[in-house]
Amino acid sequence: MSYQNFLKAMELAPKCKFYTTAGGKTEEEIKRAEQMLNVTFSTQGREFYEKYGYLSFYGNEIFGIEPDDNSGILEGNSVACALHDREKYNLPSEWIPIYNFEDGNMAYLDYSTLNSEKEPRVMMAFYNGAEYEVVENLAEDLGDFILQLVQEQLEV
Repeated sequence: MSYQNFLKAMELAPKCKFYTTAGGKTEEEIKRAEQMLNVTFSTQGREFYEKYGYLSFYGNEIFGIEPDDNSGILEGNSVACALHDREKYNLPSEWIPIYNFEDGNMAYLDYSTLNSEKEPRVMMAFYNGAEYEVVENLAEDLGDFILQLVQEQLEV
């Protein structure tokens, strides 16, 4: 079910306005990102990075990984954003930022909570000045999250 939703989301995404991907990442880049984040990416996460690298469409941006980017730009790069926020705000090491709601809330892949397919849930949280607060669970996994965003866009 979940993996099917990932495939469906990635099949429908090109129909969205302003669809853009960055192209896939190499195995070396993926492994380097995993080492830097101290996380082993799930099947959906790995496939997303291998095939697409990053995804953007009409007001939505699913972060990619750029383990070799030293520009200091955090937006759009799960590696830079996670490492920065771990150091500065004590972001839990199991949380990987993937989406910015632009209102102080972020969506994270939560590797501390895996479903039966070993996929991390996607949840929304924000930093309240002292710690991170979970706002809500957004989706069972990455595929469900992307599919929700794509379907919302295509309904407009």
